Amino acid sequence: MTIVLHQFAPMFGLPNPSPFCLKLETYLRMAGFAYKVETIKGRIKSATGKAPHIELDGKMFSDSGLIIEHLERVNGHPVDGKLTLAERAQSLAFQRLMEEHLYQAAVFARWLDPDHPAETSGYARAVIGLKGLLGKFIPPLVQKNVKKSIWHHGLGRHPTETIWKLGIDDVTALGHWLGARLWCFGDKPTVMDAVQFAFIASIVRTPWDFPLKAATLKHRNLVDHSERMLAKYFPELTNSNLGVTPLA
Repeated sequence: MTIVLHQFAPMFGLPNPSPFCLKLETYLRMAGFAYKVETIKGRIKSATGKAPHIELDGKMFSDSGLIIEHLERVNGHPVDGKLTLAERAQSLAFQRLMEEHLYQAAVFARWLDPDHPAETSGYARAVIGLKGLLGKFIPPLVQKNVKKSIWHHGLGRHPTETIWKLGIDDVTALGHWLGARLWCFGDKPTVMDAVQFAFIASIVRTPWDFPLKAATLKHRNLVDHSERMLAKYFPELTNSNLGVTPLA
C-alpha cells in the first residue's frame, strides 16, 4: 500500500498548522502506515478543494474523516477496533463538536482576530506561501473569504466576545470529559485522541494570545494530552524548533 499525503508545510512547532492535516498524519502514524508527504504549493488539487488529501495506490481520496474511515475499514480497524458501539458514538459526537464548531472559533483566531491584525496577516501569508506583490494582495482576499465562510456557518454572525465564549464552552466540555484519563478511551490512543490532539495543539501553539488560547491553557489535562501525543507520534519535534515558521 502506497500513501502520498498532500498537506501544508510544518508550522508553530507542529507537523502541520491545519488540525485536519495534523489529525490525518497522526492517524497514519498510529496505524503504522508508511507514507510520503507532498507539501501543497498553490492551488489545492483535491476533489473538495481542501486539504488534506491522499493518493492511495494511485487513487485520490479527500476529507480527513472519510480517509480515516476508509483506511480503518479496509485494514481491519487497526486504531478503533476495540471500541464499543457506545464509545464510537461518544467519539463521533466529540469529533463533530471539534470539527464543526470549535474549528470555526479556531479559524477566527488564526485568520481574523481583530486584536492581532499583524499576526493574522502574517499567518495568512505564511500559509498561502506567496511572496512579492501576490503575497501582499492575495492574503487579504483569502481572509475576506474566510470571514464570509464563518458568517455563513453562523458563528461569525456573533460579536467577537460571543465567538470566544462559544469556543471556550467547547474546550471546557472536552476538558471535563477527559478528566484524569491519559487517553480518551482505554489504555491506548484512538482516533478521538488524534482529533483532540490536533485541535488543542493548534490552539495552544498559535504564537499570539487570544481568549480561546488562554482558556484552553487552563485545562492542564488537555494540554498534557496534546504534549503526550506529540511526544509519542512526533518525537522528532518534541525538543526542537523544526517547523516553526516566523509570521513576519
